[in-house]
Amino acid sequence: MIDTLEFQAKNGNNTVDMGGDLKVKEGQMVKITVRFKSPDKNNNGDPVKVDHVDLISGEVTGKAEPGTPAYNKATNDTTKVVKRFTSKDWKNDRDGFHAITYKVKANKDQYFRLRGTNLGENVSGETMDGEPLIDKKTEIEDNETRFSEINKRNYKDLWFYSNPIFVSVEDK
Repeated sequence: MIDTLEFQAKNGNNTVDMGGDLKVKEGQMVKITVRFKSPDKNNNGDPVKVDHVDLISGEVTGKAEPGTPAYNKATNDTTKVVKRFTSKDWKNDRDGFHAITYKVKANKDQYFRLRGTNLGENVSGETMDGEPLIDKKTEIEDNETRFSEINKRNYKDLWFYSNPIFVSVEDK
């Protein structure tokens, strides 16, 4: 669905890419920049179009100690979609990228990551309020037919995810 992704966070002269840790003072603004390109067709030969890109954030609260309930918890309850971007929100830049910028005030240690899809927000059996639904099991006995059906389904339901950017807030 995409073949190039750039994801950065910037504060003043400091810029970090995916996987980086941007250190800022509490209350400072962080500029998040997303740039991506899509090929004309995917590996299956189908035309591709990104429907929306979600900017997701969650708090970073420190290391959980083994044996504690936090250590065994598989989710981060603070994680949420901060902003959903559609083609109305991105601009095409001179290099052929779809470009998005977003500013957020840094007030806690947190991470930002991206999730994008070709699906709309409410596609029956696929998404609800923009969130992906679990794929239904394909129960066809013949392996070749089953794999063909799974492949068709998968190419209609495309997603991409980024690595996170961490923002560490220092006291004022």
